[in-house]
Amino acid sequence: MSMNKDTFANKPSLNPRIIYLLGVFSLVISGALWGSEGAPVRISYAHGMTPLSLSLFRATFASIIMGIYAIYMGRKDVFILSRTELFPCFISGCFGVGICSTAAAFAMGRIPIGLTFLLINTAPFWVMILARIIWKERVTWFQMIALFIGISGVWFAAGGVKFQPYNVLGLIGALGAGLGYAIYVLNGKHGMGKEDPLKAYVQMFIWGALCLWIICISTGQLSSLLVSDWEAWISVLYLTVFPGIGAFGILMLSLRVVSGGVAAIVSMTEIPFSMLWSWLFLSEIPSISALKGGILIIGAVTMLSLEGFIMSRKPDNLRSP
Repeated sequence: MSMNKDTFANKPSLNPRIIYLLGVFSLVISGALWGSEGAPVRISYAHGMTPLSLSLFRATFASIIMGIYAIYMGRKDVFILSRTELFPCFISGCFGVGICSTAAAFAMGRIPIGLTFLLINTAPFWVMILARIIWKERVTWFQMIALFIGISGVWFAAGGVKFQPYNVLGLIGALGAGLGYAIYVLNGKHGMGKEDPLKAYVQMFIWGALCLWIICISTGQLSSLLVSDWEAWISVLYLTVFPGIGAFGILMLSLRVVSGGVAAIVSMTEIPFSMLWSWLFLSEIPSISALKGGILIIGAVTMLSLEGFIMSRKPDNLRSP
């Protein structure tokens, strides 16, 4: 997969609305890959890995693989950062990879998992608000309705959340995970990802790995890295290549033709796909509430897929600046 700036965006033979639809479909593929994490993550945990060590190994291996790929493509310049590039790479890597994964694991240990997923999926709100304030990115009523339907789907899929006093640090961790993902999306759409997708991508994993190594060392969890079972390492390799490099790479490319808000909403397809894969490979039957949530999320994505055909918009507006 080559992260050329012209992927999707500059195909003169394709109608802009078709290009937009391809971008949305690509994001659905990312959601399918993220949704497949359930079984390999469980295998990793069953063989001695922790959420932190698993995240660290995934980021480290992704850095190595993408670094080798960049060298193979003759892009040694991706390892050299200017002063103006240093901060965005640091923020994208530490938040989008390091903080996002560790904050989510931290939150799940302190508040209900359903509430954690719900708060993580506030990412589209962060994306839309920040993109509107900073980059004046257009947010349509169509997208707002799709977002509401999608969040409702997450609510049902999580089994609903009873309002009661929760651990404040857990709430902050879950919201931080959502913000971390939003920062990755925004950097891919408006930051370095807009100018040099491959460089932004490689640097994201490098800084994410560095952040996770610092967290692991500072918290005295180096002993959790001593895992020898081959099943765990096969799971790590799968998680690195497919839900990691593959899914995030597709997302980076799709941001060339869809807005950050749309990308964040379509990413919610991870939830219905996780139900599907769990049913197929783990024989887990989702509840009626979870199925309702999945249907609502699919409905939200379908709305966004049809937006370019239903809304009266100029073709150029399909690709937000």
